[in-house]
Amino acid sequence: MPLKIKILWVLCIVLVFIGFIYFSFLGKIDEARQKADLKTKQQSRVQGKLKARKIENEGRTFKTDPIKEIKELNALGKYDDAVKYAEGVATLNPKQPKIYTWWGISLVKAGKNKEAIEKFVKSSKLDSDYSKTYLYWGLTLAMDGKSKEAIEKYKKVIELDSENSNAYAYWGAALEKLNEHVEAVEKLERALEIHPKNSNVFIILVDALFNLKRYDEAWEAVTKAREAKVMISESTLKKLKKFHAKPAG
Repeated sequence: MPLKIKILWVLCIVLVFIGFIYFSFLGKIDEARQKADLKTKQQSRVQGKLKARKIENEGRTFKTDPIKEIKELNALGKYDDAVKYAEGVATLNPKQPKIYTWWGISLVKAGKNKEAIEKFVKSSKLDSDYSKTYLYWGLTLAMDGKSKEAIEKYKKVIELDSENSNAYAYWGAALEKLNEHVEAVEKLERALEIHPKNSNVFIILVDALFNLKRYDEAWEAVTKAREAKVMISESTLKKLKKFHAKPAG
């Protein structure tokens, strides 16, 4: 075979080999591109589903009433669990004011008053007409010794719910703390008009009447407390007896 033909033959083989390598490389690039496109589409679909799920969950209705669950956890003394549960529900339902209120209540029970007030503020911004928010907000302020601020919250409760016995009871308790005994008795008696056996009233009422030296009325309050199965402390009874014996009959 002539040398020139041999050279051409070798060159052809080399070109064929190079072509094979080149087209194989192009094929791998194309395959890689297809895989990348597929991955991008998959990610897009996943993100779309997550976004749709998030939108759906924002108004999610639970099979079990979440507020009932929070109440039950608190009733069992599992305050930290109640806080965590409320936080999880609020994450899924960020625009539900009652969840923030009960989150706040759970925080109070867990001894975290400052954080609780933040939740009450959030709840009131979402719904300024939910009276329970202001009731527990006031109680939390009262626990921190802020009686005047607490009274403003109780007033708001009465604006929203004029027959709320507890709002009057707590308002009376705050007034008694401020040594405004006459006004305290008025609010406490109003609470009993609405709910004659409100257990939150009697102990404070007895003290307020004692401080006003209205001893006979204080003894009447003790009798009503016993009828409502509310225990008046022995120290209070001894103090009352010391200044005024229990009326006969």
